[in-house]
Amino acid sequence: VSGSMILAGILLKLGGYGLLRMFSLLQISGVKYNYWWISISLVGGVLISLVCLRQTDLKALIAYSSVAHMGIVLSGLLTMTYWGLTGSYALMIAHGLCSSGLFCLANISYERMGSRSLLINKGLLNFMPTLSLWWFLLCSG
Repeated sequence: VSGSMILAGILLKLGGYGLLRMFSLLQISGVKYNYWWISISLVGGVLISLVCLRQTDLKALIAYSSVAHMGIVLSGLLTMTYWGLTGSYALMIAHGLCSSGLFCLANISYERMGSRSLLINKGLLNFMPTLSLWWFLLCSG
């Protein structure tokens, strides 16, 4: 679980930081090809979101949603506008905090219930009411 928290919280953001460092190179050659990369990242984000709709494993659901969020970050960075860069920064910071917390909550739920399946773990609101508040706060972030 700690590996998933580090991967989602820090290592995925290093890719975004690497793109920011390569921003000057993207400005030179990116005018022609950025629209292709933006469309590929958005289509990839939508397809991964559709995979999330069918996912029953809690940890895999959080991991797939992290990949979808990074597709949105990539498309925001490649717009090369002020709002695209600012939105990508904000999404990377929010995702780094929330995804690590969600992996931690998934581990706590797994330790108490014994399963990560969404089909088996029903009634968590009655079983762990304070943990449900944390689920709500981190999922809405």
